[in-house]
Amino acid sequence: MGERLENIGKREELRRRRGIIEAEALSHRDSIRAALPLTGEAEEIDSEYVMSLAISLNEKVQELKGVNRKIAILERELGI
Repeated sequence: MGERLENIGKREELRRRRGIIEAEALSHRDSIRAALPLTGEAEEIDSEYVMSLAISLNEKVQELKGVNRKIAILERELGI
């Protein structure tokens, strides 16, 4: 029973972490959208800023996928 409780605790911690990562990813996405106005000229885009945000967004998405995989494994082990 101890291992089951430990796995439930791990899953809950990962779910909290997932929420934080999702919020960070959405923030990066929104910042990219704001930096790419629909009516702006291409030469006005701060491409280094957009690239930096895109890299950060990619890192968060990859981290999110990893956390989701870990949650799925724990849920399988728990029979959820």
